[in-house]
Amino acid sequence: MKLTFKIFSFLNLLFLFIGCSALQPKTDDEDQVYIFDKVPEENTIEVPKTGEDPKPNTAYYIVQIGAYTSEEKANEFAEISRTKTNYKCSVVYSENLQLHLVQIIPFFKSRTEAEEVRNNLWKLTEFVDAWIVTVNN
Repeated sequence: MKLTFKIFSFLNLLFLFIGCSALQPKTDDEDQVYIFDKVPEENTIEVPKTGEDPKPNTAYYIVQIGAYTSEEKANEFAEISRTKTNYKCSVVYSENLQLHLVQIIPFFKSRTEAEEVRNNLWKLTEFVDAWIVTVNN
């Protein structure tokens, strides 16, 4: 019984130590806002305001940074995204997914360009889940 209590106490102390050591104070680096370079226009596709695909016969790439059931939450995240990056973004509703999607605009002609933007976004904790959607492939 004493051995079990000692092991239990040791494990509790170990978990307490590990949990507390993970709570580190913020550094100055965490408060920095990153502003990324703009993507050259010749590598992008303008997004029509009507909501249809820009070019139905050619593939293009979308950097998507969020998907929300609530339009309000999607708009809030889009606004945060505009202030933290130099990228423009839009909120569109997907009937198929029944979600409000937050996407970087304009869209990209090459996957390489889209990956570069996505990789830049991954440097910020708010955007570690950014992904690329391929359309008309």
